[in-house]
Amino acid sequence: MLIKIQIIIGGLSMILLLVTLELIRRKRLREEYAILWLFTGAVILLFSLWPEFFLSQFFVKLTGIFYLSAVVLIAFSFLLLIVLHFSVVISKLTSQNKELAQRYALMELELREFRSHHNLSQNHSN
Repeated sequence: MLIKIQIIIGGLSMILLLVTLELIRRKRLREEYAILWLFTGAVILLFSLWPEFFLSQFFVKLTGIFYLSAVVLIAFSFLLLIVLHFSVVISKLTSQNKELAQRYALMELELREFRSHHNLSQNHSN
């Protein structure tokens, strides 16, 4: 049973890696975010190839947590890191969007003032 799960998870990780590379190639995914997904695919592939080493020996010796709990802890930690990363990105984009909106409003105000001043100058010359 475990070998079937290993094959499925290994296949899914390979698909994740290939899809990520294809998205990079098509310029649908920026490299800075692709690194996160490439790392994810590689780690999942390693876990699927040698689960007994990573989850039964290495992780247990490191933390004292056993197989199923280790899987849940690793998945939760990883999801937490992804959410944190994207929260930082969204915060940065929100700030940039606010700044752009403010600049646009100022430029629009200057354009209106220029047009009204330009129209007044033309009316006085006529």
